Amino acid sequence: MKKLVIFLFIAAFGKLSAQTDTLKLSLNQAMQLGIINRFDVKANRMDIDIAKNNLLKSKKELLPELTVNGKLTYYGQIQPSIIPAGYLGFTEPKKIAIGMKNNTALSMDMNYTIYKPGLYTDLKIFSNNIELEKEKNNQSDLDIKIEIAVAYDDILLASLQYEIARKNESRYKEYYGLAQGKYDNGALLESELFLAELDYKNSEANTVKLKQNYLLSIQKLRNRIMIPWQSVIVLTDSLLSFSTADAPAGVSSGAVANRSEIKQLTIQQAVYLLQLKKAKQSYLPTLSLFANYTQFFQGPELDYANSFYWAPVNYIGIKLSIPITGSLKNINSVNECKLASAQLALNLKQKTADMLYEAEETTTELFNAKQNLAVAKDNYLLSQKVYELKKQQYNSGSFSYEKLLDTEKSFSAAEQEYITAVYAYQVATINYHKALGDF
Repeated sequence: MKKLVIFLFIAAFGKLSAQTDTLKLSLNQAMQLGIINRFDVKANRMDIDIAKNNLLKSKKELLPELTVNGKLTYYGQIQPSIIPAGYLGFTEPKKIAIGMKNNTALSMDMNYTIYKPGLYTDLKIFSNNIELEKEKNNQSDLDIKIEIAVAYDDILLASLQYEIARKNESRYKEYYGLAQGKYDNGALLESELFLAELDYKNSEANTVKLKQNYLLSIQKLRNRIMIPWQSVIVLTDSLLSFSTADAPAGVSSGAVANRSEIKQLTIQQAVYLLQLKKAKQSYLPTLSLFANYTQFFQGPELDYANSFYWAPVNYIGIKLSIPITGSLKNINSVNECKLASAQLALNLKQKTADMLYEAEETTTELFNAKQNLAVAKDNYLLSQKVYELKKQQYNSGSFSYEKLLDTEKSFSAAEQEYITAVYAYQVATINYHKALGDF
């Protein structure tokens, strides 16, 4: 089958420029264009950026925590202190106001975690989460590519149906012309003429319907790849390119290694192992360093320029925190991570087995679909030869129009079988590439 070329012009959008609005697209180009243009793809990419941001945020946990504080307390009246009798030479208790009205402190605190259990393990977990989000994006891209591939092949199939419908219309028009000539010569009943006219009108209506389906399929592809509605599309791939391709061979055990689902489970398994490691590290103590430097001002008023009232204070220390009850609580977290990791390992084995079977099944289906399509195409071509012979016999008066319709039924059955085989091959091809993850 020759390469299918599709031109669609939408008058409502005005006259188009062939240099700027015509797109020649292979299936692969259509898929890549959709990945570039679609907003949901761009939104999904942001999940990777979010995962990268979480990694950077976690890395900053390694930095020391520095804070600068300023505090001013001004007492309008100083609270007196009671001096008991016998102190400072007093024979009776006395009230004495001791202190300054202005108490100001400017300080800088530092806290630095020298060792915290699980901190570096968190960094590895966040790094794995980035890889996991990338694989999720790959899976999403594959799903979108499959949507585009289905839309692309739907155009090719709709075009084939439309092409066959036009041939049918032309054939019934020819039947009607032959019947009209026979009727004019008195060699055909009026009822048979009306029947030929009715068949022709029905074929016309069917052609219109299939043309509508064909145009809708083009609109669907434009939507899938997010291109302007006024653009002209030229599809360069043929639906029947199978004729130059070999049938798929058997599937090896590593055929599903590229499937994103398998990669996601493998990465998730590594994350569970890291979470288990982190849970075990929670038994270990935390060691941190802290320090402070403060300048105190104590004076009667806001006379900060007077150095006499300023006094520095500083200290440094190390803190060791050993979990006691926390270790008991963490036992369940360790068990949970162990169970989750074991469960995921089983799911990974099952998913691998299922996908290997899917690859084998779709390979067989594609092989069978190719054979069936070759047979259906041969039968379709043979039916066209039969049609030419029967038309000549009908024209020569060898049999009636009703007899010709019997031949037409066989011809229509061959057409439908051919279309069905083309569709089955289309579906089998997409399923095969999906099963191998090679779109």
